[in-house]
Amino acid sequence: MKRILNLEGAINLRELGGYPTKDGTTIKYNKLLRSGDISNLTGKSLSYLKNYGLRYVVDFRSNSEQRTWADTTSDFYKIYSDPVYPLKGNGDKLAMMINHDNYSYLGMIYQSVVLDKHGQQAYKILFDLMLHNDQPKQSLLFHCAAGKDRTGIGALLVLKALGVDEETITKDYLLTNLMYSDMDTIENTLNDENGNQDINKMNMTKADLASITSVFRAIEHYYGTFDNYLDKALGIDKAKLKQLKSIYTE
Repeated sequence: MKRILNLEGAINLRELGGYPTKDGTTIKYNKLLRSGDISNLTGKSLSYLKNYGLRYVVDFRSNSEQRTWADTTSDFYKIYSDPVYPLKGNGDKLAMMINHDNYSYLGMIYQSVVLDKHGQQAYKILFDLMLHNDQPKQSLLFHCAAGKDRTGIGALLVLKALGVDEETITKDYLLTNLMYSDMDTIENTLNDENGNQDINKMNMTKADLASITSVFRAIEHYYGTFDNYLDKALGIDKAKLKQLKSIYTE
């Protein structure tokens, strides 16, 4: 099955199934999609997603972005507004306390997101909805504007929780750069003149290795282990993690 789904009206839409885990299992196909903007889905694209089994759409964008580029609606899936920004806790201060000699500005923002209480709440909602997505031939899509930053962090957390190794997770994150060959078109599609200019700037920045690596290190620094982060920050204890793996791996 294809990793990159070139559906009309979608940006950076990708299948997360097929990745191997360290437990010897594989992530199921037709269960998880990651994407950028889906405000211009065509009838043909909607037909594909209906056959794919889409039931849940999780929108990480800000309220301003959602007003400017409203998700395409349909009767076969429900959209959940789940903004990652604005960060309201102390994630930025925690990120500043880590040695950033090798980390980019984008990497520091990524660290702030996973350490900030508001950012954590957004991803907690994602995991809660994943637990509800437990029926066969039923899938969930999570997205932001570019499908790179907020979605990239979400994919990292999901794949890591399901047992995918960091090298594979990093490669999945960097696939975004293959989708960004036409930056002018993407900028015209994603730029929100009335929105947060920092978000606009991030949408136009390429994915880089240091940024995604910084997330792993921040979680390790403050939580010791990833499983502890899942439990303390996202409310995913051992029982829920076992349930997630039973739903999404085989």
